[in-house]
Amino acid sequence: MIRPARADDDFTAVAQLYLDVWRVTYRDLLPTEVLDQLTTDSWHPERHWQHQLLAFNDDQVLVGTCAYGPARDAQLTGWGEVNSIYLLPTAQHQGIGRQLMAQAMTALRVLAFDRVVLWVLTTNLPAQEFYRRCGFVATDWTKTQGPIREVAYAWPAGARGAGNEE
Repeated sequence: MIRPARADDDFTAVAQLYLDVWRVTYRDLLPTEVLDQLTTDSWHPERHWQHQLLAFNDDQVLVGTCAYGPARDAQLTGWGEVNSIYLLPTAQHQGIGRQLMAQAMTALRVLAFDRVVLWVLTTNLPAQEFYRRCGFVATDWTKTQGPIREVAYAWPAGARGAGNEE
């Protein structure tokens, strides 16, 4: 089941999901020291609950989340953004990620965004393939923060209008 987050949801559990997914997904993609510094306090999903979807398994256990909203980068004013999409490894390859993305894209269209961007690690090839299957196209926009190097994917294909972040 996927539903919009509510103000009374357990956002500590959402932050724990973020942490768990980061530790598994990025274990071979980011330096250990970066991952070791992370705690549930590294994220604050409660600040943006109005633009967050939660995915639960049949036992009503949180297995995924997707956050979206206006693009955070000044160069992308007028764009929507999929800020994050995280699924526990046990919930992957079941169509949940695709459902989260579809619902986020619908919500962004309701918010009047006809262009959407998302950022992904340049080394996270499985995620990049997932985004391509969802209709996103790699751009030449990149940004680097310490050891984290990301590339932007845009939707729809051919959407342009921002410069390189570096």
